[in-house]
Amino acid sequence: MGLKAYRVIIKGIVQGVNFRYFVKTEADRLNIKGFVKNTLDGHVEAFFEGEEENIKEIISLSHIGPSNARVKEVKLYEQESPFNFKEFTIMR
Repeated sequence: MGLKAYRVIIKGIVQGVNFRYFVKTEADRLNIKGFVKNTLDGHVEAFFEGEEENIKEIISLSHIGPSNARVKEVKLYEQESPFNFKEFTIMR
């Protein structure tokens, strides 16, 4: 199948609700590489890189988030080529 890469912006009540840790846990489980971080405008930005089926699953989970999150919108930006991240990290 090959690697797919997506930049994802998640909007809603997604900061202060453990959203980044939720995404990291799921990314590790799905063998997805990349990062997740809070943005200055109150959103969460993630970069997912991995097998297409696993990417689809983590994007679906990003629409839900942890129990205290209220996701209003998820924007997807497919990337031309993978960046070959070695792991999935939470950025500050």
